[in-house]
This record gives sequence, C-alpha cells and structure tokens, in this order.
Amino acid sequence: MPRWLLNPPHQTLEMRQAGLSTAILLLGSIGVASGNRSTIQGPSEEFATSEAMRVMPKGATIMDTQWKSIDVGASNRYQCTISYSP
Repeated sequence: MPRWLLNPPHQTLEMRQAGLSTAILLLGSIGVASGNRSTIQGPSEEFATSEAMRVMPKGATIMDTQWKSIDVGASNRYQCTISYSP
C-alpha cells in the first residue's frame, strides 16, 4: 500500500489549512461597524470605500476617511475606515 494512503490525516490537515488561507485571501470584504466608524477591507481602495459607505446609517455625514494598504502574500488588500456623524 502506498505510504501516502497510510498517513492521510496529516496531508488532509495541510490541505485544509491551505484552502482556508486561500479562502480568507479571496473574500470580497471584511468589515466592522461600531460607534461612529465603519472599517472594511477589500481587494481595491474603491471597493473598500464603497462598502464602508454602504454600512453607514442613512443620512450620516462623513467626517474623515483613512486608507491603509495591507500586503498579503503576493497581493495587496486595502482597508478603509470612515468616521461619520449621525
């Protein structure tokens, strides 16, 4: 019997970890809205900004916008934080 068939749990765990890492990198956006701030991560500055604005309450006024570039492996993700007043 081939050796790789005798020890599949170890290989399966590595494949699951690789798949989970890939899924995390490929997620469209990750966001948090608390208080009077909205923070979203996305594949581009425009995407992160539009998603952060989408989470704001209707009628709110943007007070400040901050962007941050995050290096992830061979690509970049962008984080946008919008502060607003209700």
